[in-house]
Amino acid sequence: MKELNAKQLQTAVLLSGGTTITLAAEQAGVTRVTLHQWLKNDDEFIAYLNSLKRDLVDSARAGLQASVALAIETINTIMTDSDNDVVRLNAAKEVLNRAGINHAHTIGSDDAERLRKERLLKIDFY
Repeated sequence: MKELNAKQLQTAVLLSGGTTITLAAEQAGVTRVTLHQWLKNDDEFIAYLNSLKRDLVDSARAGLQASVALAIETINTIMTDSDNDVVRLNAAKEVLNRAGINHAHTIGSDDAERLRKERLLKIDFY
């Protein structure tokens, strides 16, 4: 297993934070072609990027968890006090959306060996 270089580490941090590929490559001092090669073929880079993304998502979810109790209490109050079904339903949907409960977004594996095996199994016969 190879170690990532400083440019790869910097680029992964930038990308995981939402920086565009073009800007991340520019800020790290690499070409977009190089960055695309890392994103396509460098399993250690992909695994590290995925782990950073997972950490950010986990952190965001933890922050939301602190508000979930208040949101549930608010929804319960609205459900109890409002005579308007639309208001009650919209409040419930908003909390579910904010908590990420109804969004199935997956982040790839942070295991470089697994990524390597998956990529090797995807042989293009066309």
